[in-house]
Amino acid sequence: MATPERGLGHAGSIVKNRYRVNAIASVGRDVVVYAAEELRYGRPVTLKFLREEAATDPEFVAAVHQQASALAISVHVHRGLPRVYECGTTERGELFIALERTKGTTLREVLDARGALDPASALRIASQVGEALETLHHGHIVHGQLGLESVALVKDSDGVEQVSLLGVELTAAYRTPLGQRRLEASTGCYLAPEQIERGETSDASDQYALGMLLRELLTAGARDTASVETALASLPPEIGRILTTALDPQPERRFPDLSVMVNDMWAAQTALAEPAARPTVAEPRAHRRRRQRSQPPQATLRIAAALFTAGIIAAVVWFVLSGTLVSLVRSVLTTPAVTAVPVAPSIPAAPPAPSPTVREVPSSPPARPPFAAVKDGATAAREGAIPARSAAPVVRDAHTVRDAANAHPSAAPRPAPGDRPEEAEPPPRPPAAREPSSPDGGDGSAIIDWVLSRPR
Repeated sequence: MATPERGLGHAGSIVKNRYRVNAIASVGRDVVVYAAEELRYGRPVTLKFLREEAATDPEFVAAVHQQASALAISVHVHRGLPRVYECGTTERGELFIALERTKGTTLREVLDARGALDPASALRIASQVGEALETLHHGHIVHGQLGLESVALVKDSDGVEQVSLLGVELTAAYRTPLGQRRLEASTGCYLAPEQIERGETSDASDQYALGMLLRELLTAGARDTASVETALASLPPEIGRILTTALDPQPERRFPDLSVMVNDMWAAQTALAEPAARPTVAEPRAHRRRRQRSQPPQATLRIAAALFTAGIIAAVVWFVLSGTLVSLVRSVLTTPAVTAVPVAPSIPAAPPAPSPTVREVPSSPPARPPFAAVKDGATAAREGAIPARSAAPVVRDAHTVRDAANAHPSAAPRPAPGDRPEEAEPPPRPPAAREPSSPDGGDGSAIIDWVLSRPR
């Protein structure tokens, strides 16, 4: 019984007690693809096994193992790159790779069915491929074998088509001696001039391959060079500049890195989508003047309202403060100045005179001159003149009595000749107090009266 070819006899088996191999999904030149299921989680997976010639080359197998392991532990994840779950060997020592299952249509099949794509769709697909390649470059992995067969369109749960790169885990093996020989016989990938001439593969090589992919999406179906040039001439200048830079034969004259190329493609796609997103509507000419008036921005209106409110508040505060200030100034101006006036010490009142002795009043009392001075009780008793009613002694201020006597001496009536009344003995005067000097030159009584007469 003939031994089956290596890589083809795993259908119906269980690999490492973890994966159940169901059936062959596809057979390639170097690998066999199986549809399988992971027993631990019950999720569908894809298993790849190397075929006879590739599986027997140690260098080729080592390159596949190293690249697949790097993808499995990479922290850079992109939806355009299928996840690698494990890379190991079976009980018989065969290398296998377990990765995420993807079901889609390759770009070759899409172009054969639809023909050339419109610029917006071509830029969208090329930009997504560029993002996946950019993620690989961040993980220090270079693809090097990009082509229409290595890119598939997969629909997500929302029905939107997304790109997915196929066979990334095998790209490093094609830079081994066996891989280079097998790659030269293949015509499905875009190789840069430095790859063909010197066998050098770098980030710039992926730029060249992406530029060729974009050009193929835009000119699919063109049979000759003249048709390709005509199709490229009708494209927007932004796309022409991207293609010219990416397809430059010299790697150093291409984009500085793949990220710059992806950004330019997204910018060109946005420029194509702007006219459709902003349709122009024709308006009557009568409204042209009104249309030119631009509405003030909301920020300007808010600032103006704030300034107006602040002005009103400032005016109210100023009015209140100014009224208070005016009232204060008026109260200060209308209050009379108070001058300190020295006050004379109080003069003690004269002691009351002793009560006179009551005597009988003669029938005809002697006549008294009208100008006779009031005598005290002792003098009246001595002279025998007793008044009809005893009255309380009149106590006068010494200054007042003195002023009254000395103010106008000529005004007092003089006694008639021959009638000289007996001089009354003046009452004893208290010792004169020391009078303060008055500013008006007098004794200060007028100032004291003015001070006492002021309302309190």
